[in-house]
Amino acid sequence: MLELFDIPHIITTFGYTGIFIIVFLESGIFFPLPGDSLLFTAGLFAGAYGLNIFFLIPMIFVATFLGGLAGYEIGVHLIKLQNFSFFKKILKQDHIDKAHEFFNRHGKIAITFARFVPIVRTFVPIVAGVAKMNYRSFIKYNIVGSFLWSFLVTLLGYFLGHVFPGIKDYLWVMVLLVVFISVLPIFFEMAEGQKKS
Repeated sequence: MLELFDIPHIITTFGYTGIFIIVFLESGIFFPLPGDSLLFTAGLFAGAYGLNIFFLIPMIFVATFLGGLAGYEIGVHLIKLQNFSFFKKILKQDHIDKAHEFFNRHGKIAITFARFVPIVRTFVPIVAGVAKMNYRSFIKYNIVGSFLWSFLVTLLGYFLGHVFPGIKDYLWVMVLLVVFISVLPIFFEMAEGQKKS
C-alpha cells in the first residue's frame, strides 16, 4: 500500500499505465490514492523519466474524465440499493432530493472545481449520479474540470522542474506543499461551518 504513495516508484515502474490507472480510480471510484501529488510529480519528472508532456497531459485528462463518468454511473446504480434496509438509512429520499436540488443550482461549479480538492473529487461524481444531475451538464463540466486539473497541475510541475532543476532534490517538500494547498479548501469550509453553527 505504501508503494501507492511512492510516486517516483510508480512512474519509473509502471509509467503511463500506472499513472492512468491511479488517476482513473481516484477521479470517481477510490479516494485513498495520490492525485495532485502524482500529477505534479509526473510533470516535474517528465523529462527525467522519459515521459512526453504532450502525451502525458492528454492521457491524464482522459483518465480523469473517464473516472468521473465511472463515478457518475456508480451513483446512478447506487439508487437501486435503496431496496436493502441497510442502504435505506444512507440513501434517504430526503437526502437525495436535497442533493438533486444542490446539483441543479451549483452542479456546474461543483463538478468543475471539485477536481482540485482531494477526496471531494472522488465523491462528487458519485453524488451527482445519485442526485441524477442532468447528464449533458455533467459531461460538459466534467470535461472542463478534468481539463483544468490535468493541464494546470501537471504543467505546474513541468515548468517548475525546468525553471528550477534543483527542485527535484526537494521532491518530498514540494509534494507536501501541493497536498497542503489542495486540502486548504476543506479547512476553509470546515471553519465556515463552525462560524455558522
